[in-house]
Amino acid sequence: MKVKTEHQFAAALKAMMEEKPLDEISVISLCKKIRVNRQTFYYHFHDIYDLLTLVFLDEKIKDIDKTKTFKEMISCIFLYYKSNQKFLDAAISSAGKDLFLELLYNSCYQSIMRFLGEYEISKVIGNQSKKNIARFYASAYSNSLLYYFANFKGITLNGLIDFFAFMEEPDLAANMQNLLKYHRNFK
Repeated sequence: MKVKTEHQFAAALKAMMEEKPLDEISVISLCKKIRVNRQTFYYHFHDIYDLLTLVFLDEKIKDIDKTKTFKEMISCIFLYYKSNQKFLDAAISSAGKDLFLELLYNSCYQSIMRFLGEYEISKVIGNQSKKNIARFYASAYSNSLLYYFANFKGITLNGLIDFFAFMEEPDLAANMQNLLKYHRNFK
């Protein structure tokens, strides 16, 4: 029963954010929407941002785990954004922006770690070095994607892919090769 109530609140919040900004949604209006009292909300959550955290923890970017290239990764993220645009725009224009950024970062990081594992050289460099490279790229991609979603409402998938055209997969292999050379020079 507890899980069901939490997810009812999450679905209600997401639906309401498609209609209005987060700062215009009250606990009372959420409770009215799912027909429970305020105490029920506070039994499960501290505040609306706590609930929004649950919403983003439950969000999944379809097929992101199947991507093999940056272009496919960007395409999945773009399609996710487009299918949830009103909700995500409401999150971006609120303190919930950081939660969306975290979803983007984690999705990019997992994808890039998978991409790195495909290179032969990744067997030679340590796991910590791969994580450093993945963190760098995930941060660049997630922050840039958030910037574009926040500032360019008419952006197309091709426009977004063109923006990232300077970052190609061979750069990952080159970065790992440079890291390996660096470590060899200091041994």
